[in-house]
This record gives sequence, structure tokens and C-alpha cells, in this order.
Amino acid sequence: MNRRLKELTGFRLAPIEGLVETRGFLSWLSYRVMLCTQYIRHHSHPAYTPEPDIVHESIGHIPMFTNPNFADFSQFIGHGARIATDQQLEQLGRLYWFTVEFGLIEENGETKAYGAGLLSSFGELENAFTDNVERRPFDLDEVINTSYEYSEMQPLLYVIPSYGYLKDVTKRYIESF
Repeated sequence: MNRRLKELTGFRLAPIEGLVETRGFLSWLSYRVMLCTQYIRHHSHPAYTPEPDIVHESIGHIPMFTNPNFADFSQFIGHGARIATDQQLEQLGRLYWFTVEFGLIEENGETKAYGAGLLSSFGELENAFTDNVERRPFDLDEVINTSYEYSEMQPLLYVIPSYGYLKDVTKRYIESF
């Protein structure tokens, strides 16, 4: 996977154990490195794992890093994490949550999932397209100021118009730091 990612977008994977604090985790993205766990969720809980596992990484994150605009967007988040104040870091964490983990995109008139938290959990994925979830157009100011609960099914998701748009608005936001 590393060889192919490197060829396509210059990203690579680096192994870690467990969760990493926000600034450290996001900062690695500035070097086009995605920190990845290697354990696999227990078979008794296939729909949810309290921390990322290899299913989450390989089904959710890794395919997204093959998209040049998404890879650049991720690198901008990483750069922002390296220079952000604590408040800006919290906002970057929200941006990451509502895009990289639980993002939706509009393509050819259809709303599709791209967030790793959605793609790696059939429970979250099914829920995302029910009336239980409010789907709003992506608005950066709203997203970075909206809190979330990581241990619950997500009641609110944001829909981006394109990865290029996400990259551009994020770049402008990071440049404002």
C-alpha cells in the first residue's frame, strides 16, 4: 500500500499503537504521513470499535489518500496543526471529524460517503442516509464551531461539493493562521 500511495500522491503510512494526541497525529499529515494502527476489531463488535483499527484504516482512510485533492487537503490540515493555537487546533479537530472521519460528498446529484468513520462502520453508514441524520451543506465556519460526540451515532453530517473545494477553503483557512 505504501508503494502505491507514494506513486499516486506522495503519501505513506506509518505504524502506531493506539490513539495519539490531536496535535501530534494531525501534524504528521503535513509530511504526507498517515499514522495507522494495525490491530483488528473483535469479531463480537463488527459495527464499532472505540479506536481506529486496520479495517478503519484500509477501508476508510487509505483509499482517500489516492485522491490528489484529498491528499493536499490532508497535508494542509497537518500544516495547520503544527502552527495552530490551542483554539485553532480544536477547530482543526472538528474539521477533521466532519470531513476525514464523517464526511459526505455530492457527486452527480447523489450524496455519497467518503469519511473513514462512515466507510468502516456499516452501522454508521446505514444511519448516515436515514432521517435520523441531518445533512447540511458544508460551511467551514459552521463546521469548525460545531461540537460532536465521538461515542454516539452521528446526528449531523456535512456535504462537500468536491474535494477540490474542500482543499481550497481549508488552504485559505490555514493561511489565515
